[in-house]
Amino acid sequence: MLTIPITIFLVFGCLNKTSGLKQSDIKPLIMRFLSRHVQYHELNDTISKRTLRNYIRYLDPGKYYFYENDVKLISKQEDEIDDYIKTGNYTFINEIFTLYKKRYNETMTLINELSRRNFDFNQEERITTDRDKISFATTKEEMKERWRKNIKLQLLNYLPVVKDINKAKKKLLKKYTLQKKRIDEMTHEKVIAIFINSFSTALDPHSNYLTQEDHEDFMISTKLKLEGIGALLRSEDGFVKVESIVPGGAASKLPENIKLKPNDKIIAVAQKDAEPVDVIDMDLRDVVKMIRGKKGTEVRLTIIREDINTGKQVRLVIPIIREEIKLEDRAAKSDIHTVKTQNRKTRIGYIKLPSFYRDFDAIQNNSPNAKSSSTDVIYHLNSLKNKGIDGMIIDLRGNPGGALDEAVNLAGLFIDEGPIVQIMYSHEYVEELNDKIPNVYYDGPIIVLIDRFSASASEIFAGAMKDYQRGLIIGSSNTFGKGTVQSYEVLSNKKGAIKITTAIFYQPGGTSNQLNGIYPDITIPDLSSIWEIGENKMEYPVTWKRLKSANFKPYDKYLNRNIVNRLKSSSYTRIKKSQKFQELIERIKKLKKKISDKSISLKEESLLEEQKKKDIEKSIRQEDDDQIIDLKNDLFLLEAFQIAAEYIMMIR
Repeated sequence: MLTIPITIFLVFGCLNKTSGLKQSDIKPLIMRFLSRHVQYHELNDTISKRTLRNYIRYLDPGKYYFYENDVKLISKQEDEIDDYIKTGNYTFINEIFTLYKKRYNETMTLINELSRRNFDFNQEERITTDRDKISFATTKEEMKERWRKNIKLQLLNYLPVVKDINKAKKKLLKKYTLQKKRIDEMTHEKVIAIFINSFSTALDPHSNYLTQEDHEDFMISTKLKLEGIGALLRSEDGFVKVESIVPGGAASKLPENIKLKPNDKIIAVAQKDAEPVDVIDMDLRDVVKMIRGKKGTEVRLTIIREDINTGKQVRLVIPIIREEIKLEDRAAKSDIHTVKTQNRKTRIGYIKLPSFYRDFDAIQNNSPNAKSSSTDVIYHLNSLKNKGIDGMIIDLRGNPGGALDEAVNLAGLFIDEGPIVQIMYSHEYVEELNDKIPNVYYDGPIIVLIDRFSASASEIFAGAMKDYQRGLIIGSSNTFGKGTVQSYEVLSNKKGAIKITTAIFYQPGGTSNQLNGIYPDITIPDLSSIWEIGENKMEYPVTWKRLKSANFKPYDKYLNRNIVNRLKSSSYTRIKKSQKFQELIERIKKLKKKISDKSISLKEESLLEEQKKKDIEKSIRQEDDDQIIDLKNDLFLLEAFQIAAEYIMMIR
C-alpha cells in the first residue's frame, strides 16, 4: 500500500456523513458496470492503471497541486487497484485524497503570496492550456512559476468586470477560500463518486456514475421542454466552456454581434442587473444552476473568446432572456433551390434536419399533435414532391443525433426493405433493426450533407445510405464517430444512477462508425473541419472489429465508382478555379495552426473595449432563422447544390 510521509487523517473519518453512496457500494457498482459493459467484463491491470490515472486527473486536472514525486509514489500501486477492489481495501482512496488536501493547503499559502505581487499585463507571455503537453512540477520553484501565470491569467479575466486590480485580487482570494471550504466539506458520497467515475471512464468516455443530484439534473436536461438559455456546457481546465448551441433555444436567437459561440469561456454570471459572480474554477453543476432559470428572466454571461481570425482574446457581456425550448423550434425545415446548368434548370429539394427528435410523451399518450423527425420529413417530402423536384438534399451538418428509432424510420423512407443498423451487445450478441416503412417513400436521387459535428443517429442514417449506395455523401470531413449505445439505470435508495456503454452500432455492411465516423464520397472545404474533435480524440474509446455483413442488397441505379469519380473531379475543378474557395482553404490552414497552439496570451489588449462593441467573430456558418437556404454565406452548400445538379443529370 501507498505510505505518504505526512500525518494521515483518514478522509472518510473526517468527511461529512451522508445517507447516499457508501464505501460498501463500490464493489457492487463496479461489478454491475463490468457485467453489462460491451467490451470489458473483468478487472485487470489495464483497467487498474487507467482508474488510478483518472483518479489523479479528477483531483488535479490542471496539474497545479501534485508534484511529479507524488505521482510516482502513487503510481507504484497502479497494478494493484483491481486487487484492492476485489478485497474491499480502499485505504488508497483515502491516502491519495489526503495528500491532495495537503497540497491544496500548501497552494493556498502560495496564492496568498503571489496575489500580493504586481503583474505586468503588457508583457508578452503565454500559458499552455493543453495539460497533456506539460508534466507535473518537479520543484517548488517550478510550481510557483506555474501558479504565477495561472493567477495572472485569472486576474486578467477579472479586470474587465471589476475594473480594479485590488478588487480583482480580493475576488481571486475569495474564490480560492470558498473552494478550500468546499474541499474541506467534501462528503463520503462525493469522494466515492469521484473514484467510481475514475473507474467507469477507464472503460470508455461515456460510462459514468451520477450522484442523486447529477441524476436529477440529467432528467431535467432530457425533457422536451426546458427553461434556460439553450446551450450545452462542459468544464475544461477550470473554465466552463460552451460545447454547442441548442437549435431553437434562446442562445441561438441572439443578434449576430452578441451571439454565443462554441468554445466561448464563461468567466462570470449575473442575474439581470446584479453584480457578476466569478465562475472560474467553479463546479460545472453550480454554474449550470446559476444560468438555468425561469422563462422570461434575464441572465448575463461574461465570456472570453479567442478571435479565430486574429488570435486575440476578447471579452463580451452577453444578455440572454431565458425561454422554454420547444420541439417545434428545432424541427425540420425545407425549401427548393433551382440550379441552372447547360441551359437546363434542376429543381432540388432541401431539408435541414437539426436533430433526430421525438415527442415521446405525446406519442405515448396518442396525441394527434405528436411530432417526430421522420413524420415531419414525410410532410416536407410531400410538399416538395407536389411542387416538383428532380432530386433531394438532406442536410445533417451539425446534427448531434437523437432518437435511434427516428434514424431507422428516416432511412426507411428511401429504401424498399432491409436492415438499417446492426447493434452488437455484450458477449457479441448482434441485433438487426430493419426498415419498418412499407415501400419506398421517395425514389429520386438524394444527397446527404455531413460534417465533424454530425454524430450518433446522423451517422446511422448516413451509413445506411452509403452501404445501400442509395445516397451520395458530401462533407467537409468525416463525422464525429460516436457509435456506441448507453443504458441508463436509476439506483435504489436515492443513490443516483449509472450510465453504461452496452452496445456498438454497425452499418448494414458490417463496419462501425465508432471512432472514425462516416467518410464522405466527396469532400468540400468548410470551416467546420478546423476543429480536431471526434470520438477517436477522446480517452479510452471503445474499439470494434468487423461483423459479418447483414443480408441486404445495395442499389445499382444510383451510384457507382465512375459517377463518384466524375463528380469529384468536377467539384475539384470548380473549387480550384474559385477565388472564394482558395481564400477559404488558406484561412482553414491558418486557423488549424492557431487552434493547435492551445495556449492563451497573458497580455492585456489595449483596444479591448472597442473590440467588445464590434462583431467579434464571423460564425462558422451564418444562419438566418427565416432563411433556410443561405448560399451567400454558406459556400459549402453552394457547391453541394452544384454537385447535386450534376449528379441528377448523370443518372437521368
